[in-house]
Amino acid sequence: MTVYWLVWDAAAHWIVDRLDAEGQLPAVRRLRASGVSAAARPPAPNCQTPPSLATLFTGTWPAEHGVTGFRIPSPTGQFADSVSGFAPEVCRSPAVWETAGRAGLHTTAVHVPWIADTTTDSGAVPDWLDAATEAYSRPLARHGVHQLAEEPVTFAIGPHELTAHPETANGVRVRGRYGEAHVTDTWTPLPLDETTGVHLRRARVQNRTLLLHTGAWTPRTVGHDNTLTAALKAAPPFVGESLGSRYRAGDFGPRLVDGGDGTAEDLLMSSNDLVGRNFTAAATRALAHHRSDLVVMYLPTTDDIGHELLGWCDEFSAAHRPDDAPEVWRRIARCYRQADALLGRVLDRADAQDTVVLGADHGMAGTAWTFCPNEPLRAAGLAVTDSAGLLDPGRSAAYYHPVNNGSVWLNDRARDGTSPTYDTAEAVRRLFAEVRVPGTNRPLVREIRAAADGRHLDLLLDADCLPSAELPADGRPLRPAAKPGGHVTNGGDDRLHAVFAAAGPGLPRGSDLGVIDNTWPAELVLRQLTATRTDRSASPV
Repeated sequence: MTVYWLVWDAAAHWIVDRLDAEGQLPAVRRLRASGVSAAARPPAPNCQTPPSLATLFTGTWPAEHGVTGFRIPSPTGQFADSVSGFAPEVCRSPAVWETAGRAGLHTTAVHVPWIADTTTDSGAVPDWLDAATEAYSRPLARHGVHQLAEEPVTFAIGPHELTAHPETANGVRVRGRYGEAHVTDTWTPLPLDETTGVHLRRARVQNRTLLLHTGAWTPRTVGHDNTLTAALKAAPPFVGESLGSRYRAGDFGPRLVDGGDGTAEDLLMSSNDLVGRNFTAAATRALAHHRSDLVVMYLPTTDDIGHELLGWCDEFSAAHRPDDAPEVWRRIARCYRQADALLGRVLDRADAQDTVVLGADHGMAGTAWTFCPNEPLRAAGLAVTDSAGLLDPGRSAAYYHPVNNGSVWLNDRARDGTSPTYDTAEAVRRLFAEVRVPGTNRPLVREIRAAADGRHLDLLLDADCLPSAELPADGRPLRPAAKPGGHVTNGGDDRLHAVFAAAGPGLPRGSDLGVIDNTWPAELVLRQLTATRTDRSASPV
């Protein structure tokens, strides 16, 4: 018996519901009809990817597992002193695979954070890990765009130098130390060394010929199943993200919402499709070769494309663009159909004694505004800048933390030097209580929570507003958001609920559970892994 756990990053319940109703997700429909489904409540106050994944995989909230954002603040307030939320030492609670491993159960994982870092005290791979491949923790270079000319163009991807030779009727020849590629209007792989590679493609945009390349990462594959690890190592070069930043920068021409004809979106989607194909290639190898009790697979494309496009289709967001929404939604649906096809492969691989779980770390909402909390704090005299105009946490009574996790830190000390004064915290509360979402009477800060450490306050913003630790040069705390979709703080908006569905022994068919906490899928996975068939009939559903 195997539990297959497929995670679609940022797959919001409302998006999947709408696409399912449109008949675009046959595998989701099949899974829901065979088992249980729900909307899953992500963590608060922060629901960025690291704390949300940690909650999903450990079955505990951030107060217990300790992952509070992409970066974990240091008491100094300095960004340089913070720690990555994906650092293996940060998460204090055991993940499902660790708990299962102590029970003698084995795991295979495809690009799931933390697993490949799992070692015993001696530094050896634990006995329960059959295979894990992961690359996000070892980035080499981000994606890029280069304009081709009549002369060769030389550029670097990390430490690797590549040369693109002049275009011919048959394409562009790109040469590096470890090989060369004949690049046309489809994505073509090129090795950079023995373990690392990129994909390249040619594109014509507004009378320019461009050479696009993906980012590069150094994959790490570990485990005791030699056949499976060999298969995972033979997967195509890892591609962890689409070329979203180049799309936003206008390198692909104007976006639909800026008067474009869809060319920019088609180039963006081609890179997103590539990411999905390569993740699917690795997952397919795991499905074909594993002998594990638990197989966990992660897919980032739904998050990636949501950040770039979603808000324009979100009727509850000021980012909504009704004239462009149908064309944008068509491309979002394309991404989800690709993810659905991978779910279909998982369902086909599973037998009657297996359990299939589809989950997400969080959902996503349209975002129209970026809010810079340090600007009103500075204007009120609570935050202080240095001679270069940069935030000076050490001299500030209150400041929005540089890690951008939604927290305002308090430095004004009582006489005993142990805790911030009540007056400073109240001044912060009064200051943000007055701010409204532009064009509405809704409070921009929906809630302010005092943290257990007494050192900071957590701001829970309206879903239409994303926080930023920047100090704007023009002194305006609000500006249009660069990305039309996001998820940073969780103020209770149900658009941030994640998708959840599961089918397997003991789970009732076609049962809608309503809204659950996103701590529950981990409990379910462990129950399905370790319970007898009789015990499963006592499942909490």
